Order: sequence, then structure tokens, then C-alpha cells
Amino acid sequence: MLRRWCTILATTAAMCAPLVVVAPTAQAASAPRPAESAPAAAPGAVPQAGQVPLPVDQKAVKDNVTTLMGTAAERTPSMSVFAPDTRKNFWVENFKTSDDYLAWTVTVPKGDVYRITGMLNAAPGQTFRVGVRGSAAATGFVQPGGGWARVDAGKLTLPSGTSTIVLDRTGTLAGDAQVKSLELVREKDRPAREARIAAARANTSDFASAGYGLMFQYGSWGFPENGGPAKSLDRQAADFDVPAFVKMVKGTGAAYVIWSYSWWGYHVDGPNAAIDKIVGNGDLTARRDLIGEIADALHAEGLGFTLYYHLGTEDAAWWPTQKFPDTFYTTGTGDRSTLLTNWKQVVADIGNRYGTRLDGFFFDDGLIYYPAPFEELEKIARTGNPRRMVSWNSWILPRYTDFQDTYFAEEVHGEAVDGSAPVGGNGIFRSGPQKGLLQHAMFRMEDDWGIHLRGQKIGGPNFSAKQAVDWALDAASRKVPLSFNLMMYEDGKVSEQSLSILNEVRQALRGNAERIDPEPVNQDDAGFAWDGAWQHTSNTWSGDLGDDVQASTANGSSVTYTFTGTAADVLGPRNLLGGKYDVYLDGALVQRLDGFSWWPKPQSVLYAARHLAPGTHTIKLVKVSGVRLTIDGARMVEGPAALNDTDSAVAYQGAWTHSGNRGAGDHGDDVTWSSTNGDSVTITFTGSAVDVLAPMGDGYATADVTLDGVAVGTTTTDNGGSYAARQKVYSARFPTSGPHTVTLTKTGGSYLQFDAAYVTK
Repeated sequence: MLRRWCTILATTAAMCAPLVVVAPTAQAASAPRPAESAPAAAPGAVPQAGQVPLPVDQKAVKDNVTTLMGTAAERTPSMSVFAPDTRKNFWVENFKTSDDYLAWTVTVPKGDVYRITGMLNAAPGQTFRVGVRGSAAATGFVQPGGGWARVDAGKLTLPSGTSTIVLDRTGTLAGDAQVKSLELVREKDRPAREARIAAARANTSDFASAGYGLMFQYGSWGFPENGGPAKSLDRQAADFDVPAFVKMVKGTGAAYVIWSYSWWGYHVDGPNAAIDKIVGNGDLTARRDLIGEIADALHAEGLGFTLYYHLGTEDAAWWPTQKFPDTFYTTGTGDRSTLLTNWKQVVADIGNRYGTRLDGFFFDDGLIYYPAPFEELEKIARTGNPRRMVSWNSWILPRYTDFQDTYFAEEVHGEAVDGSAPVGGNGIFRSGPQKGLLQHAMFRMEDDWGIHLRGQKIGGPNFSAKQAVDWALDAASRKVPLSFNLMMYEDGKVSEQSLSILNEVRQALRGNAERIDPEPVNQDDAGFAWDGAWQHTSNTWSGDLGDDVQASTANGSSVTYTFTGTAADVLGPRNLLGGKYDVYLDGALVQRLDGFSWWPKPQSVLYAARHLAPGTHTIKLVKVSGVRLTIDGARMVEGPAALNDTDSAVAYQGAWTHSGNRGAGDHGDDVTWSSTNGDSVTITFTGSAVDVLAPMGDGYATADVTLDGVAVGTTTTDNGGSYAARQKVYSARFPTSGPHTVTLTKTGGSYLQFDAAYVTK
């Protein structure tokens, strides 16, 4: 694409803190006006940046796309460049009238037909025309759906030599239009290019089936929880406890980790010879290969490992070595060859070092890269692993290139959007701005992406367990993986409250979901008991349940909530006045949590009790520090319905024996078992999820599993060790509730025992 002229145009980077852009108001579509000569230069027009004709390379067989940047175009004086960041090239805007236009001068060795793709934002039905100035050659197109899109603008014949391509608006105009670029591909080259795109796509099915994973913007830019100074890069890397980290990840049920190679600083938790050579020393790389050790440990547990890569634009020791042009953000021009050369060397070193241990790359800052030789960059990103997944962050814009695999997608939650795969689909966008990419979402659990300021605290989660579960179940039904970003202190500590939410997600997707009651009770419910100095406040106007709260400023004050069931949440606001509190469950100290948050969060979950034995339980919160502990209410959580081995919905075929009063921890204190191969048990139920429970032990049975009469695999109750009651030996999840049957047929081993099935309605 840009191999021959990447020194003429420049690229931009997607923003870690996205701006809010309001799309134009939708209007009725109007037909493009008849083809006519493209408009001549207007009096006072802003000339094309550099005033140098852009050469169109007709010899390139790869990266053979010519990109015309909107900010590099000649334009009418009323149009302007959106440029809030001096490193990133955004777009041209105030493109509002029929007199407004963008024009690019190009040089073509031999006249030919080109396919035009426009990257622009306009109201639905707005029409545009691309033509050659002084010629009748033109093509009209419509922005069909509104918003940012990649729009096929049709074919345009370019003459030999130098000519000027002009984009203007036609029809009935409504609102502003914002233009990022036009892309030109010679029509005769399109079939070969599309074949290369198809051949280059990585298989994303494993990632699509992962459900969810964790993301960490963690590195030597971080700080300890106590507000002390940060460790050096080598000390931080050397002290990190990899086994404890992996244990924490496994406990959340996450299927993969996205780890930051760089972020707030360009300081890498591992060696990289290319970085050392570029800066002339080893100050930006660690002696310990912490990244490699984490990759090894995660892979040993069957978990995926992917790197997030930031260009290091904030790092004073790194960014100046990129010699980035200061003309790029306003004109889209400048020599970016040093940046791209350094990138290739660094990323190739990463690929060679980690090989197949590295499953993917998420490259941030797409607004700095675009336009770029993405076909070549994708190949380099797969150094050491030709199956490695690649993603470029396009922020709110459409995909920058088809030479990638996965939508980056920050601060969204996997919701169905334009072109999303349907329920039961493979997660690949079927149409729209991200067509062809696997849908994916990454988002913050807490206030920030990571710890990068001294004294910075990890606040409470930004959303409830119910919201997280709803997102996860919806996304998983369409094979859309979600990446939950966790803030992490220098010592590897994360929020217990966030872990509690992830436990709910794990239960919903990996285990058995408990249904959260959407109707909580207020703090004046009879289930609450208060000890110490508490004050009631009404008319809070803060989004509190019942518009009131109960609060105490005295350390040692406590509140106890008594309920009957298997799970419950205690609710209250988190804010700047919140502090630490101890949590007791049924009289036993569980943990110390923190109600502090940089931003007000009413009706937060202060503590979530889960998976308790049926019966009456107490949750007690005791104020420890901070200005006040505030309580707003509670919410009951309904566990799954249990079908015991003696239930009428369970049918046995063969020689099965019931065994009761076992005292071994089984559900209902009983099981039904068989030692005969070919014997089967069938559970009939109506629900959206099922977990089949059975005891496990040394030498216990193997079984074939069928779901609704279709073979779905095998299971084993042999754990090679001592007896373990109530183990999940098969689980299934469904997009909606409905009737199903699960059958286990003994195929080997000693005893196949059936204990119960937990069914989520």
C-alpha cells in the first residue's frame, strides 16, 4: 500500500481515553446529481499539504492501496481539521455545503480504472461524488446507514499523468460530513488482493469460544497501594509473583490474558534487543523475562496469552527516537519511516522471542499508524507464529485495514451492533464498519485502565454483577469474547470486589448461574440490624435506592443483614467519602473491602455472598476507616433449581442402585450408581443452563454424553485421587430457556454415580 510513499503520508493513533463524537442527525436519502465535471479550485482554497502530486504505484503487488488523507487535501476555507492531539491525525470536518470539496493531485503512470472506498461520517442517505477535475469522469455514492463507515464509492477512471481527484456533496444536504480518507485500488488488482486478505486471516474460533478473559495495563509505570514510590523496572519485574498471578486468573474463570507490553511508559517487562539498540542502552528493558514466564505459566494451564502494544508516545526516553513529524496531525504528511522501521524491528524481536507462546497482538494508536503498509505489518506481527491473531485499534472509526483479524473495541461490552453475528453465529461481523473481523470488547472494571500515578487507588467496580453477567451471556451467545480490564497494584493485588463480579461471570458461563433478583429491598427492611451510631438521610438525589441511605461516621459501627437462601448482595454507594470495612459471613471474618471511588457510584455491591448452603445466613459489615460507611439496601440472589438423583425428571436405564444417608457431602446426602458399561441416566429439564453433578474419585467411570439426542463428547469422573463430592462433570448453556435432555452412558472405569443436576431457569 504505502511502501513506495510512506514518507509522504503519515498515520495517527487511537486514543486511550476516547473523545465523544456526536454523529449527524439522520435525514431522508436523496439521489446523487448527474455526473458532471468536478468543481474547480475555489477562491481562497486551502492548498494540498506540500503541494506535491501523490504518486500512484502501479507496480506494487502487495500493499497496493493508495490512501488520500482528508487532512492533506485542498479544500474550501470554511472546512477545518479536527486536531485535538499533536500525534494523531483525525479528519476534516465542516463539510456542509454543495460548494465545499476536497481535492487531491495524483500522478498515474498509465491511465486505468480504480475502485474508490470512502472512510467518512455522515447522516443516512447523504450522497457524494468523486470525480476528476476538468473531466466528466465521476462516480456517485450514498452513505446508507449513517455514522462512520467504509463506503464503496464505485469505479473511477484516472488518466495518465497528473490529475486532480475531487470529492464533493450532492443531493439534499443534511448536517456535517467528516472525511478521514479515500482509498484507491486498481480494479484489475482487486481479486488478487481480496484473495490475499482471505488467505491471511487467522482462525479466531478459539478466541471466539473463550467467552471472556482479563486485561492488565500493568508494568513498571505502576505504584504500590500504600502510596509509596515506584520500584525500578528491574526490581518490579523481579519481584512479580507469577504463580500467584496465574492462580488469581484461573480463579476468575478467564480463558486468556491480554498483557501490556507498553502503556503509560515504554518500559518492557522483558528483554528486547531492538529496543536496546534504538535507545542505545538497556534502560527500557528488564533483565527478567517476566512476559515470557507469564506466557509459559498461562499456556501450561491451557490459557491464552496476548499482548497489548502502545507506541510509547508519552515516554521521554523512547518517543523522541521515533523522529515523528510534527506536520502529521494537521496535514497527514511527514516522514514516518523511522517510526515504522523501529516498529518492525521491535515487533519482530517480540515475535521471535515468544513464538507460539504469543497468541495475539492488540495494537493501540491506530490513528498514528494509518495509513500504513498493513499487509507487511501483519506479516511481521506474526513472526514466530503464523497463526497469531492481529488487531488494530480504529477507535470510533471503521476498520483501517482488512489485514487483521479482530475488532479492538475499547469501552464497549460486546453488545450487538451494525453487522454483528446473530445468536448462534461465529462472532464475525457480517456487514458494517468492521465487516470480516471477529467482534470483541475490552472495557474497564474500575475507574482507570491501570495504576500510573503515585497514591492512585483502585476504586470499586463500574458495574454490578448482574450487568456483567448479562453482558457475558449475551456476548457468548454470539461468540463475542469480552476482555475485563483489571487495575493492579505493583505487588499484583487487584480488587476483591471486581473478583467477586468475575466469580459471578464464571458461574454464569463456566459453572451454574445464580439469578439476581432485579428488585432489591431498601435499608429499612426488617432483615437489617444496626449497631452503633447510624444516621438516616432522605432525599439524597444521588440515585440511591428509595432516595435514602443509612450512614455511620464512627469506626466500629456495624450493620447485619439476615436472609434465607444461598446468596445475597449488600448495596451502598461508593464515593470519595467511602473507606474500608470488614465483612463477616455467618460470624466469620471474610475480608476487608474498600468503599472508596473517585466517581460516585450509587447502589454498588458492597459485598456479594454466593454459593452458600440453603438456610439462614448473616452478612455483617463493620466500619474500619474513611469518612463514612453508607448502606442503601440488599438484594436476594436465587440459586439454580436442583434435580436430585431421585427426582421424577431423572430416568435410569440398566442396573442402577440408590445409596442414601452417605454422609459424604453429596446433594441430598445420596447418589444413584452403576458399575455396568452401557447403563445410562437421562435428565429432562427446562432451562437456560444445566450442570450435571457426580462424585469423583480414583478409577471412577468414563461416560459418553448426548445433548438433546446428539453426541456432544465424553466425560470422566476419575480424578486420580480421593473422593470429591458434587463435582461438575458436564455443563451446557443455551441462549434462551427451553426443554432439553442430557444423557450420560457409562463406557469404562469402576462406578458411574449420578448425584444431581442444577438447572438455571
